[in-house]
Amino acid sequence: MTLNDKYPFTDEDRTIINSYKAVVDGVSALIGEHCEIVLHSLEDIEHSAICIANGHNTNRQVGSPITDLALRSLRNMQSESVSKPYFTRAKGSVLMKSVTIAIRNKTQRIIGLLCININLDVPVSQFLQCFMPTAHTNETSSVNFASSVEDLVAQTIEKTIEEVNADRTVANNTKNRQIVLSLYEKGIFDIKDAINLVAERLDISRHTVYLYIRQIKQEQE
Repeated sequence: MTLNDKYPFTDEDRTIINSYKAVVDGVSALIGEHCEIVLHSLEDIEHSAICIANGHNTNRQVGSPITDLALRSLRNMQSESVSKPYFTRAKGSVLMKSVTIAIRNKTQRIIGLLCININLDVPVSQFLQCFMPTAHTNETSSVNFASSVEDLVAQTIEKTIEEVNADRTVANNTKNRQIVLSLYEKGIFDIKDAINLVAERLDISRHTVYLYIRQIKQEQE
């Protein structure tokens, strides 16, 4: 493909491109204001930037054209979808470390580019501050980084049992029901065979687990 090709975009192509706008917002939220993320559509390379986060790093905005480097990268990305990291100098001699990701349609034609540029001229203390919790961020949450579905279920069950047992407001004769309630709220029963694993771990019948779940659903209706 060359950018001189007059390839008409389909509605599906545009839908694929637009779906990456959430990626732009997500990467920006994770890395912070010193990381610029630009979504390019190759439907109109003269105004290819259709979504930008933190454009202040290069003074670009929606409607900006594709860069000369992106043009060159595109020619080398026919067999690959991610460029090697590279360094550039933006306006004002700002040093950027960047990577370009090709966006393909169902025929594997490149229809867009996602460019991620990190501003390396920002003081390290400012950059790291974006990764630290603040008074305005949500409380940190524990996450089970399991290696298998079975491991995920087992870890979640054990963690939930610990939480319920540590809660002195839960009576001993209602602990199992509370554990099932907590697991239900965590969505663990959306996983196949989770009910069997919970029943086995709590030493109760599958029927009892189903009963608790029915009761919980009825209370929520």
